[in-house]
Amino acid sequence: MSANGRAYEESHPWITFNFETRSLGEVVWAHLGESYSKCQHLIGAPLQPRVAWDLARVYMRRGALASAAIEGNTLSEDEVNDILDNKRRLPESQQYLEQEVLNVLNALRSVRQEVWESDGAFRLSPDWILGKHSELMEALDVAEHVNPGAYRDVAIVVGNYRGAPAADVPYLMEELCRWVNAILDDAASKRDRTPDQAFFLVFFAATLAHLYLAWIHPFGDGNGRTARLIECAILAHCGLVPWVSTNLLSDYYNRTRSRYYERLDAASRSGDVAGFVGYSALGLRDQLREQIRAVQDHQRRVAWINYVHERFQSEPSTDTARRRRAVVLAMPDGEPLSRKQIRYLTPTIAEMYDGASERLFRRDMSKLVELQLVEEVSSGKYESCIWRMDAFTPRPELGVFAPVLEQLPPEPAP
Repeated sequence: MSANGRAYEESHPWITFNFETRSLGEVVWAHLGESYSKCQHLIGAPLQPRVAWDLARVYMRRGALASAAIEGNTLSEDEVNDILDNKRRLPESQQYLEQEVLNVLNALRSVRQEVWESDGAFRLSPDWILGKHSELMEALDVAEHVNPGAYRDVAIVVGNYRGAPAADVPYLMEELCRWVNAILDDAASKRDRTPDQAFFLVFFAATLAHLYLAWIHPFGDGNGRTARLIECAILAHCGLVPWVSTNLLSDYYNRTRSRYYERLDAASRSGDVAGFVGYSALGLRDQLREQIRAVQDHQRRVAWINYVHERFQSEPSTDTARRRRAVVLAMPDGEPLSRKQIRYLTPTIAEMYDGASERLFRRDMSKLVELQLVEEVSSGKYESCIWRMDAFTPRPELGVFAPVLEQLPPEPAP
């Protein structure tokens, strides 16, 4: 035991409540810079309310399931959706799996509500952490040494890792909150910090809180879920990360579970805290890239629908025009289709062409080609021209950013 009476200083010398950002390489800073930029793009992205709600629901459920899955939960995303959307009930022997995921979801919802009601300032406190642990362990059949919403009072070993001495846990949790709050205060200092610098500090606070709680292991069970929830809450409260992105890291940790455990182990075994922070920074960047693509796909589709309707403004409002418009809007992106495939794209289109001659179908396709909404890529094979919405996509074959407008047909007459 050390001179000041804290056993953890000898048993867990890596718990120092100190992190030197100078230990991060240039690549990590690049990942963080890109992540900040992508968060701002998402914050400013226009989306239809229903689509935004659907995306938020998908990512919150996925993150909740991921956090539970890391701890051994075996439910699939489809099963969770079936439980939540269709009120499916699992067999009694599997209901604890459902409860684990529901608890994470409910804890995330409570964080979201706190963000909505917040004045912008978030203070991590032992009481807040204890409350969230209680939510995460609600209605679960736990071992005798596990007390939901209370620190453990026994030694604990998980795999090859031994948690900090139980007698030191309350002190360590107070110190963790003090340290994290100091980083958040630094991030909130508008006089000294630009928004991107504030984002970096908030990210450090979130990932370090996650790492240190895993090191301290203050609870008999549920430490990982609590650590990942804290990480999400810190990101959610900062005002620099959209809610839909705050839980992305849980999904990343689950996808790369073996690497996640390796980084946690290396951080304590060899003091490679920068390795864990860098691993998390890479994951956030990659997950944000996926989110940006999902948002862009929707925006691209909306732009295409609007453009198709615009091209048909000069056409008579007839059943023929409606049929042609339905065909082009039903065609998938980047997939050449035969005449037969197009005629049966949807039940509605199949009904429109029921009994129609091949000549009528060819006239329809010729008109869509004339409007440059469809192109014939080979004999009898057609493809949607939705690529015209990619206004600034580089064209490698030309060696330039090809102006799409040069390839468009004349605008319809007013």
